Amino acid sequence: MSCLIAAYSGLAVWKEQGPYARYADFPAGLEAALSLAIGMLLAFRVNRAFDRWWEGRILWGTLVNSSRNLAVKANNVVAKRDASFDRLHSLVAAFPFSLRDHLRGCSAFTQLPGLSGERFSGEHIPSWIVNQIYGIFEVWKRDHRIQYGEFRMLDREAKVLLEVCGGCERIRNTPIAASYRVLLHHAIWLFLLVSPWGLVDQFGWWTIPVVFLTSYLVIAAEIVAEHIEQPFGAIGDKLDLDGICQTIHRSVDEIFATETMSTLSQQNRAADN
Repeated sequence: MSCLIAAYSGLAVWKEQGPYARYADFPAGLEAALSLAIGMLLAFRVNRAFDRWWEGRILWGTLVNSSRNLAVKANNVVAKRDASFDRLHSLVAAFPFSLRDHLRGCSAFTQLPGLSGERFSGEHIPSWIVNQIYGIFEVWKRDHRIQYGEFRMLDREAKVLLEVCGGCERIRNTPIAASYRVLLHHAIWLFLLVSPWGLVDQFGWWTIPVVFLTSYLVIAAEIVAEHIEQPFGAIGDKLDLDGICQTIHRSVDEIFATETMSTLSQQNRAADN
């Protein structure tokens, strides 16, 4: 596209160097005014797209921390390693994978570690997983395996999972307004079509490479903004959700496999009784 714009700018050079040089000159300030306008529009576009990408990164960083905190707290307040404990382990490890797939529109239990045999008729698997987690907490509380204060401690971490999910859904479901994108595309084309005629008096034959470079940068900035405004995809300049999911999975596995002084003392106390 930049090559086509550069070739088009050759018309302005030919006109300025040919017999029509004294006809239909562009106002000197027109190109400068358009440059200012396109700069403001494009800066807002790129900044908003990067803000969305950065917010997605912050949300997934929060998910990493909350998953680890939930695993650490559960590992220390529950002494008995039974099926419910292993179930919690599987659910916490599977949640980031379910959120990744949900954001990409391809949720399926077959892709979730430890939950491949589950059945769920709904569409929101992340909510289902958190619901199962709270079910385990409630059973532990009723069986007096955890105190109310410990339940509140686990609740503080577990509720963050759906808060992160909601924040990611907000980013995915509310893209930059289509009317603004249309306005920006029109402004870019107007700027690229007008700029050669405003630059030719000053740059002469250098107008062609200058317009080529300018059009490349302007178009590239818009393409970058389009790529990063939806940060949860699988290709392109997206967040490395696959890597983050694997990081959480490894961390949770390591935490739940670790025996601490708290769990050992509780197990010894249970054995003495």
